[in-house]
Amino acid sequence: MEQIINFFDFFRKNIIDNTINFPFLLRTILVVLFLSIFSLFLVFPSSSYGQQTPGENYKFAYKWGEEGENNGNFKVPHSLAIDKLGFVYVTDTGNNRVQKFDSNGSFITTWGSKGSGDGQFLSLHDIAIDNKNNFVYTVELDNHRVQKFDSNGKFISKFGYEDTGGEAETRSPHQLYIDNVGNVYLSDRGNSEILKFDSNGKFLQKWGKRGDQPGEFNKPHGIVIDSHGLIYVTDMGNSRVQKFDSNGKFITMWGSKGSGEEKFSYSIPGLGVDALDHIYVLDRLDSVIQKFDSNGKFITMWGSKGKDDGQFNKPEDIAINHKTGKIYVTDTKNSRIQVFEP
Repeated sequence: MEQIINFFDFFRKNIIDNTINFPFLLRTILVVLFLSIFSLFLVFPSSSYGQQTPGENYKFAYKWGEEGENNGNFKVPHSLAIDKLGFVYVTDTGNNRVQKFDSNGSFITTWGSKGSGDGQFLSLHDIAIDNKNNFVYTVELDNHRVQKFDSNGKFISKFGYEDTGGEAETRSPHQLYIDNVGNVYLSDRGNSEILKFDSNGKFLQKWGKRGDQPGEFNKPHGIVIDSHGLIYVTDMGNSRVQKFDSNGKFITMWGSKGSGEEKFSYSIPGLGVDALDHIYVLDRLDSVIQKFDSNGKFITMWGSKGKDDGQFNKPEDIAINHKTGKIYVTDTKNSRIQVFEP
């Protein structure tokens, strides 16, 4: 509104007042030309007034869940993943189970119980989908293992960290992601490393060490892989995101400690990627989501602390439906899933 007022003030002073003695036809042409330029300004606003990009602004769409043990309710919903058909899988950590929903939040099935047997969980933390083969992978903190299921929860296999070149018990993978050929990547927060396995659990490689230099980590947590096979990791203790190729070669990084655009707290557990390789960073302490392009250029941000629609209380994870563009968030302390759309 302020820009429109300034425009008309400029119009009056420079066109109306200064052309009062011009011939009528010339004056009319100038007025029409100036108003035409103004109409283009309204349709294509200058970048100095906040250029908009498709899908830049997100709005609350719907939610589901509340605290409880019944199907569709949660005790500490921690992480989530979306398969190629749009089904949503949630790690209901406090209830030691995985719950599966359709894209609108209608309950479909659940599996898991407390324990160390096949298909049981202790400190269930993250979940990921192998969309090529339609497998579901989970990682647990206390059982120090990854489990593999079919999409309905049937146990297939499991693997630990015995062959990774360190004490398995010191490994503390918090999140995992599957690439387009089925390899499994884990962010090992305890040893500040990224671990890579094949789809059968055979250890392939690792990279990283504790530190603050490029390629080093201080509590690596969130991990996603884009359509080109490039890997993004939230380096929480260093308040940044790092980007690597599929073999662990450092490419770039962005972020610093603080609040606001391109700044993060020391707790950024959630990381998401959409079909266009935009990267979404979920800040647990600031209760905001920031969106970047694949090179770390800031696009937009939204969210605040609270219990109302669109607000968060210690959110932990984020996932994007690649077909619809809808964004799903585990609003952990509010015991619910929230969904946003462009």
